[in-house]
Amino acid sequence: MRVTISVPDSVYAEARQIMGARPFSEFASEAIHARVQQLRRDQLAREMAEGYRAEAESPSLDPEWAD
Repeated sequence: MRVTISVPDSVYAEARQIMGARPFSEFASEAIHARVQQLRRDQLAREMAEGYRAEAESPSLDPEWAD
């Protein structure tokens, strides 16, 4: 998919210094993919924490199975 984005000059210049000879679009795609994966992990961690809190407040496991 072709997308047009605006990037601050300073960010573009810094990216150019560290990305080597790769095309900017490839670098940007990898960076966006990495950020999306991080956001998914963060969301999963929040959902797990919420689930653990809910389970601690109101256990769904039969008390006979506890311990």
